[in-house]
Amino acid sequence: MNRSKCKSSSDVAGTVKKRQEITMETKVKIIERMEQGEKMVDISHSYNMNHSTTGMILKNTDKIMEHVKSAVPTIISKKHGKVMEEMEKLLSVCIQDQHQCRVPLSLMLIQEKAKSLYEDLKKKHGEESEGASFNASHGWFHGFMARANIHNIKVTDEAESADMVTAREFPKSL
Repeated sequence: MNRSKCKSSSDVAGTVKKRQEITMETKVKIIERMEQGEKMVDISHSYNMNHSTTGMILKNTDKIMEHVKSAVPTIISKKHGKVMEEMEKLLSVCIQDQHQCRVPLSLMLIQEKAKSLYEDLKKKHGEESEGASFNASHGWFHGFMARANIHNIKVTDEAESADMVTAREFPKSL
């Protein structure tokens, strides 16, 4: 009762093709190329896949396209006004400048600067910027840091007050 599995020639040669995952984006590109009139053989070779795989993708075009349309997320975002956008650009430049000068920044300092810039720009733009007030909250700050792609700035808390007497005496003792 000696049962041994017979290995195929591809198993012996070590050229077993690994199963690869095909993303929806790739499937859509394949469908678009086929609709443009490219041959299935050329498309299969360019993606390094079997003709049968390409054929199955093309056979299920309707399902794939339906899935892609239903999978598109609806993004709900708040549209910032001109004043807010300009203020965030100026604040970003200000923060980068302070960082290059190695000036420590605190959250409160950035929030105050943002408020003052916003008020100045609101006065400059006049009536077109009338609307919601701006309070530079923690949520706005974190969103601003993400929008401005600022990730290497260390924002510190307020430091404890320095011992002024010791600071004056230190150069003498040095």
